[in-house]
Amino acid sequence: MSIKQLLVLSAAALVIQPVFANDDMSADEKPCINIVKSCLNGGYTEQASEGKQFWKDCMEPLILGKTVSGVTVDANDVKACRTAKIKQLQQELGKLKAAK
Repeated sequence: MSIKQLLVLSAAALVIQPVFANDDMSADEKPCINIVKSCLNGGYTEQASEGKQFWKDCMEPLILGKTVSGVTVDANDVKACRTAKIKQLQQELGKLKAAK
């Protein structure tokens, strides 16, 4: 499984969980909450038509350092989110490698 595939799976898990910050949110998810909120405020949702899909058209491009029309995020939030996601994916990859 590639890092990109793991990133997509990780983001899917993020989307399934509550979108707005709460005490139950893991440390890996908290750095991404401002990006999630910005995407939602920009009209990006899981049910949206092509061009306004939450992960494909907003979260992924922002995490990868690209701009998204109608969405403004702080560069520090993007860096923190990307760092947390990389750490999370490395942990998941370690678990997959250890599986027999």
